[in-house]
Amino acid sequence: MKKMILIVFVVSLVALIASFSSGEKKSTPDTQIGLSKVSVFDSPAPEATKLNPVEPGDGKLVEKGFPEQPPEIPHGIFDVAAITFTENECFDCHDVEEKEPGEPTPVPESHYVDLRRAPEVVGDKLVGARYNCLSCHVSPGLNEPLVGNVFGE
Repeated sequence: MKKMILIVFVVSLVALIASFSSGEKKSTPDTQIGLSKVSVFDSPAPEATKLNPVEPGDGKLVEKGFPEQPPEIPHGIFDVAAITFTENECFDCHDVEEKEPGEPTPVPESHYVDLRRAPEVVGDKLVGARYNCLSCHVSPGLNEPLVGNVFGE
């Protein structure tokens, strides 16, 4: 038994010495580590966001990723003035009762319900917490994603 342990120890020691003595060191270049396409020591500036140039009424509705997702704005918004509680250019087009073919999507009923004070009452004006459309809705830019789809789609 002692002889067997000694043999295993000697073989392990020889293998360890051999692995350290091979002058060739294998390493992975830093450009191949992680998701970045450049060295981990570089700080590349991201590409400037390309704004969506589509005019209102010309964009196609974007399919939602999950049922409760706020819809994306299918048109550019760079001409829209700052949204305040008293001034909201989105309502110029979207404050309609029902969606007709070719017409803008109406503001949903949920935006007229004050969930904190009266969740069962649908009011006749927009709830104060819901006036800033850009808190939930986005107009996607035209840039390529910074990270590819991990599922290969």
